[in-house]
Amino acid sequence: MNYLYVLIPLVLIFIMGIRIVRPTHRGLIERLGKYQKLANPGFHWIIPVVDRIYLVNITEQMVDAEPQEIITNDNLNAKRLNL
Repeated sequence: MNYLYVLIPLVLIFIMGIRIVRPTHRGLIERLGKYQKLANPGFHWIIPVVDRIYLVNITEQMVDAEPQEIITNDNLNAKRLNL
């Protein structure tokens, strides 16, 4: 019966450390606030309380860019009009 007092906390610590990184993310693992390693997609186990994982979205994002003025080959200024 005494082994349950040791086994149950160990199982809980193991379960609390399970992390899954999705294919559209990367994980940054810190140990005690210092960079440890980069976690690729998949199953990872971290040490609870000691390690921390930050998920970073790496999908491409569309950004609206303002129209810019350009100089053509014959040194003329041109600007694209938004219609």
